[in-house]
Amino acid sequence: MKTVEILGANRFETYTKMRKGSRAIIVQDGNILLTHELNSGWWLLPGGGQEEGETPEDCVIREVEEETGVLVRPLRKVLFMKEYYEEYCYTGYFFTCEVIGKGQMNLTDAEIRRGVQPEWIPLQDAIDLFSKHESYADVNEEKRGSYQREYIALKEYLELGPESIERQVYERFPGVSCAYRDAAGRETLKYDGVADKENCIPVDSNTVFSACSISKFFTAITVMKLQEQDILNIDEPVNSYLHQWKLLTVDGKESDATIRSILSHTSGIVDGEDSFYGLRRFDPEIALLDILEGRTAYNKRRTTTEKQPGTEFEYSDAGYCVLQLMIQEIMQCSFEEVASKYVFEPLHLKQTFFASLQNIELREKMRNMAAGYDSEGLLIPGKYPQIPDLAASGVWSTPGEMMTIAKAFIEAANGRSSFLRRESAQEIIRPTEHFPWVGLGIFLRGDNTLVSQGWGENGQSILKMNIRTGEVAALMTNQDPGVDQTESGLDTLS
Repeated sequence: MKTVEILGANRFETYTKMRKGSRAIIVQDGNILLTHELNSGWWLLPGGGQEEGETPEDCVIREVEEETGVLVRPLRKVLFMKEYYEEYCYTGYFFTCEVIGKGQMNLTDAEIRRGVQPEWIPLQDAIDLFSKHESYADVNEEKRGSYQREYIALKEYLELGPESIERQVYERFPGVSCAYRDAAGRETLKYDGVADKENCIPVDSNTVFSACSISKFFTAITVMKLQEQDILNIDEPVNSYLHQWKLLTVDGKESDATIRSILSHTSGIVDGEDSFYGLRRFDPEIALLDILEGRTAYNKRRTTTEKQPGTEFEYSDAGYCVLQLMIQEIMQCSFEEVASKYVFEPLHLKQTFFASLQNIELREKMRNMAAGYDSEGLLIPGKYPQIPDLAASGVWSTPGEMMTIAKAFIEAANGRSSFLRRESAQEIIRPTEHFPWVGLGIFLRGDNTLVSQGWGENGQSILKMNIRTGEVAALMTNQDPGVDQTESGLDTLS
């Protein structure tokens, strides 16, 4: 059963009151049963608050009879929803129900005064009616919130169909977690399935997933933060900042590849075949220099600039390993410490971290890390792969916290952020010469849309944001689907 969280003013659980309830989705011959308040014009799904000692099923049966005079049998829990408004946290189950007979209406005095009566209307008309929830934003926040709730519930009901792309995506992966922000700034979380099949741990809003290559976007932000401090210049050769190891050309000379060219995958660095894959958590640790020298099966190719920088696009994890080494040498501390200081801590991210083996061991005890499953659905040995190339693919996070990062970046790109300067954000989204669809650690799709994607042996993810509208979508899963984000459906849902 999918869970949806509508993140209002009390996203961080500062509410003082809580109410539980149940609502019914009753559809017959293309029509749906709603309650209609004649005096206010409000329409709602039948249902209400759960009484002491009642189960959610008992609640929906009683409420439907009292409000509509119809006896129903709950068939399926469609959805569990949490809503955060002002001092309240509302939680409720939505059931599909079938009509089994006629009962007795028993309206409260307040409902009688409001003119509550049951009415059957076409399902599509109900969806259209509730879809206009934003039109009440400046008129009646309670009505806006109620209509948004009903709209989401009916859309989820429709997604139960066998041809639904969303249903196919949710059934493809053991666990799925999503965060959405619309153009009005309304934020919603959706999640379903299990984070750990073997231990029956369900996905919730605190489940952390591997972001895989979305890490490169975080690394680009970290680099730009260092440039703001005049610690480096992205248009200088990376070798200007490297000392214990140098990036060479194929003929053994020092490369003139700049930091910018490495961030945009145009430095001429080519990864080894089948590299950056298959290192197990309990395998011996691999040093960053061993990766760059190509001394291990994790990357058998020495990292060099094999092509003239700026002439070709070649997606490269090895290039980001060079950046990781550069940052560690400049700052004289671990890469994860730098990223935490300049990115994660200023944004108050509690669940986002770079997965060093030490961090994995610590986080595993919290039982909120999503176990990884391969393309056959089998648990990866050790549950989580070892990722020594942190700057390339080592981030773990939640969709909610990835949305926080995206919002901060959007604010920066529009000159409204103290986290990151506008010129820094604009450098990240500036089209690369000869490759206009490439930014720094991110890709540009036109219409002000930015996309970062991650795909590894333990999951697949996508982060999409619109710089103009402020819309954000972050989706994370815990299985390699064997196909890219377009075929797996994540791109369609984002």
